[in-house]
Amino acid sequence: MPSSRPSPAGAVIRGLLAGAVGTGVMTAYQLAVAKARDSGSSDTPAQVGKRIIEGVLQRGPVTDDQMEALNNAMHVAYGTSWGVLYGLARSSAGTPAGRGGVSFGLFVWAASLVQLPAMKLAPPVWEQPPVEVALDASYHVVYGLAVATAYSALGG
Repeated sequence: MPSSRPSPAGAVIRGLLAGAVGTGVMTAYQLAVAKARDSGSSDTPAQVGKRIIEGVLQRGPVTDDQMEALNNAMHVAYGTSWGVLYGLARSSAGTPAGRGGVSFGLFVWAASLVQLPAMKLAPPVWEQPPVEVALDASYHVVYGLAVATAYSALGG
């Protein structure tokens, strides 16, 4: 029986598209929560981008006027790029594409729990209020489920 697994390039393309969809779904959920809580959205993606531009690339400075656009670009780029990992993992494992969305989302969240405190952009998870930890985890579960669903819908 012929394999229905996509080629590595196909898995990357589907993963990018699925990551973009997942990021869009997660963003909509985050915005809905922010509106319900009457709070603003996080500027952490912009802070990461600013550090990359000014510190790593030695460009800039990034102005306050540029921060909102940078925030959106970094958020989309980060979420979309994680979709590539999902696509390659699904393709390599040969398991049905719709599986693993929750665990994938929690994996991405776990990565942020290491990355952001290391960059001094967030406190360690044990210093954060439990309700905020649970809410952040829920954003990432929604993201992972949306990535898995989109990847599956794309024929992966």
